[in-house]
Formats: sequence, structure tokens, C-alpha cells
Amino acid sequence: MSTKTLKKLSRSVTKRIDYISRKFEKPQLKADGLIIERSRNLDFLDEHAFSSAWEAVSSFNDKFWGGKTPDVRWRVHFCLWAARHGLTLEGDFVECGVNTGLFSSMIYKVLHFGETNKQFWLFDTYEGIPLDGASDEEKAMAISMNKCLYNFDALKVAKEVFGCYPNARLVKGRLPQSLEQSKIDKIAYLSIDMNVASAEIETIEHLWDKIVPSAMIVLDDFGWSGHREQYDAWTKFAAEKGSSILHSPTGQGVIIK
Repeated sequence: MSTKTLKKLSRSVTKRIDYISRKFEKPQLKADGLIIERSRNLDFLDEHAFSSAWEAVSSFNDKFWGGKTPDVRWRVHFCLWAARHGLTLEGDFVECGVNTGLFSSMIYKVLHFGETNKQFWLFDTYEGIPLDGASDEEKAMAISMNKCLYNFDALKVAKEVFGCYPNARLVKGRLPQSLEQSKIDKIAYLSIDMNVASAEIETIEHLWDKIVPSAMIVLDDFGWSGHREQYDAWTKFAAEKGSSILHSPTGQGVIIK
């Protein structure tokens, strides 16, 4: 056998061994519907500011998730990325669908949002996802989520989380109607997680003109199975605005104004 053939065979065997090793190797991250192999750089999850904030926020939220907060760190990373950009823009931050404020409290801790001159408007019914206006599929999911995520006084918890931040504005009520209780002129960051397509589209139609150029809109449910109506409604909305939506592996969608 020639030297050239031996080298070729050696490379082939090496590739095969590497493939088998990766196949049976424990994933670097397995959470929130994601399975990440060892070939990915996940250093951002171990950054001190991020990891220490996540430890505090997830520990606080454990009791509201039956003892263990789901590992949504990569989703949080997307929100922080969009929020960090929002800090460079004129306007306030807005979150529609807050519950205990897992994502927004991470923004406060990691980005020191409490030290900025921006307001963070935190909209929620704080009593559960409204069922009227929801499709049959959305209604079934909302009933299940309400039993899990609103079986406590969510407004009391949110006040405990954000009470130390003078620039946090908790607004209780249905969207988009509760927008009338706010004085928002410009928006530099927007997160929407309302679980009902019709309510989300009504809300963005009220807010769109307030969103400043290049600001990002993070859609928490966009790419998840069981949320097809939101996917279709948002895809249509973005197209009508001459835009498109980044469909991330986390299931989130991101629109840049």
C-alpha cells in the first residue's frame, strides 16, 4: 500500500473516530428545546455578570416553576443583546407579558438598567392570559399556562422584584387597552410574550410608530410549535412593514425596526 493511500486511509479513520466521539459525547447544553454539541462556544453563559445574575434570578423564580426555573439562558442572551443595543438609542424599554419578570430583571441586573435615565414599562394583566380573543388552540394553551404561571399573586411578586428600581413602571391591565395608562413617546427596546396572536398584533399596531429606527423587537413565542397563529400573524405584519423576522434556534423571533 502506497504512502499516499495510507495517509488517505488515516484521514478517513480519524474523521470517523471524531464523528463517533461527537455522537456519543454528552451535549454541552441540553435545555429549552436546544441540544448544543461540544463544537460550540458558550463562554457567554459563564461570564460573571451573566452567570451571577442568572443564579439570583433563577433561584428566586424556582418556587414559581414547581421547584426549578427552566433553563432559558440562551433566550435571555437574545434579550440582553437587543436590550444592550437599545441602551444606545433614544427611548424607553417596554415588555408586554411580564409575569415575575425573569427576562426584564436580567436586563436590570446585567446591564445595570436601574442606573439609566430610561423607563422600563412592564405590562401584564398579572392575573393570567385573557381567554377572549384567543383561538381554540391558544385558549387551551393559555388555560394550562395560567394554572402554572399565575397560581400566585403575580403583581405582588413583580413589585417585590422591581420595587427597588425607581425607573420600573408596572402597568396592570389588558393590552393594548392598558397602553393608555403610560406616557411612552419613544421605544428603544420591545419584548412581546402575550401568547395570543390577535392581542400581540393589536399591541404592535399601537406601538410601531413609537419604536425608533434600528430598535429591536423580541418575540418570545414566534418559532415554537403550538404557536403557529403567532408565527403567521407576525410574518404577515413584518412583510406589510417591509421587514422580516430573524427566526432563532431558541424559538424567538427578532425584528429590527
